[in-house]
Amino acid sequence: MEIILIYVLVVALFASLPEILDICLAYRSQNKTRNLLIEKLIEKASLDKLELNELKEFIKESGKAPRGIPGLTRGTMALTVILVLGVAVFHILVKGAPGDDSQIINNVLSMLAGLLAAIAGFYFGGKAAEKKKGEEE
Repeated sequence: MEIILIYVLVVALFASLPEILDICLAYRSQNKTRNLLIEKLIEKASLDKLELNELKEFIKESGKAPRGIPGLTRGTMALTVILVLGVAVFHILVKGAPGDDSQIINNVLSMLAGLLAAIAGFYFGGKAAEKKKGEEE
């Protein structure tokens, strides 16, 4: 039972660590940019050179959520499914199935391979759609 807990912990860390890191870095970058803009606005306001358009642009930019790495979530999902499949195959090869029932092994591997194919189709299909959308614009 403890080996399954280790597997779940490894997969959870693999899936969540890049997302958490991306969120932290994106907000840190946005905060630095916002502080620089505030300093420039204060400097221009003190020199009476602040224009209304600059102030509007600052307000518009300050309300936006920070942008992270594009496609990180989709890529992490695809790699996590591959990791789950790899962990399952590793566990079956090393530990074997309960009672070494080959039918259970075949069912688990077929199910995971189907899931891998679905995720790969989603991942690459989404990439193609994004690429096509980018070409149309």
